Amino acid sequence: MRDKAKQYSTIKHRIAIIGIFLTPISLWVLLIIGIPTYFKNAAFLISGKEYVSLIIFYALTGTLYYAISLPLEFYSGFMLEHRFSLSNQSLKDWIIMEAKKSIIAFIISAPLVVSLYAFLKISPLNWWLWTAFLWFFISIILAKFAPAIIVPLFYKYSPVKDADLSQRLGRLVARFGFKASGVYELNISKDTKKANAALLGLGRQKRIVLCDTLLSNFSHSEIEAVMAHELGHHKLNHMWKLILSGGFFTFVTFFFANTIFLKLHTFFGYRLIHDYESIVLIYFATTILSIPLIPAANALSRRMEKDADKFALKATGDVSAFMATMKRLGEQNLADVNPGRFYEIMLYDHPPISRRIALAESLKGSAKNNPE
Repeated sequence: MRDKAKQYSTIKHRIAIIGIFLTPISLWVLLIIGIPTYFKNAAFLISGKEYVSLIIFYALTGTLYYAISLPLEFYSGFMLEHRFSLSNQSLKDWIIMEAKKSIIAFIISAPLVVSLYAFLKISPLNWWLWTAFLWFFISIILAKFAPAIIVPLFYKYSPVKDADLSQRLGRLVARFGFKASGVYELNISKDTKKANAALLGLGRQKRIVLCDTLLSNFSHSEIEAVMAHELGHHKLNHMWKLILSGGFFTFVTFFFANTIFLKLHTFFGYRLIHDYESIVLIYFATTILSIPLIPAANALSRRMEKDADKFALKATGDVSAFMATMKRLGEQNLADVNPGRFYEIMLYDHPPISRRIALAESLKGSAKNNPE
């Protein structure tokens, strides 16, 4: 099993690294050969209205980029998952899910593209500041409402039938000042064998969500350990910390992207600051700048995950259940328990399984206590 997990993870890691660099490389090639200008002219032929043609331009550019990334996405998300017996999806289901994801992504991103263009037109010197503010605000809205609105488009929520488990998790959440609005099961087994859980909501009222793959393969104690970890994120305000840190990274990225954008705008000889091509230039600049920020963002996330693990261990006082959960999750998800340092820095927003188990080992024998 460990050899299989190592093989699976190695392939996934390599694909992920390719994916990080695929976007800026693809965008640069498109810019060099003049595709954005061609699409702009085509968009104006379809509609002479400025913002309508902008949406058409964005749809054409987005479709081409999706076509470029599709082979890698198909191999990673469908073929590889089936090769290692992790997927239950049919090809038809995968295509439908990809179509839904693309439509939703377009609906969410199109207004952001329009606003970026408008800021470039109205405030060419400070477009980056207004764009960062808007995107930061949108990130808060998505964090609050996306799970309730978007997740049901892919999976079905249903109340957990195990009353004992529901009451147990409800008591756990209540111990730390939160109120469970319900304990729900998410039917992800129709697509995958991987397991997970979540505690949704930014306020005091929380919705406990358990994947059916977790319910069918884990004991009550193990599920409680998983939920205590999720509870730790909320009690330690990790959601808000991630939103704020994400906002900081957004402002830093757009600040420096403005400098790169202006140089590239001159290099390519585009006529106006708010040319449609500017959208592609800015996206290219932000993707280039995001690469060196990946290690910092991952390191912050791993620190929070470690703190949530400590919270869970203290909240439940059941080190054995936590360790068993980690081992079972690693086996079920084919996780690499001890990845290479480079992959950990670039790809891992959670500590590797081996470190999470080692943390639990170090806390063996400590008394159960309230981690507040």
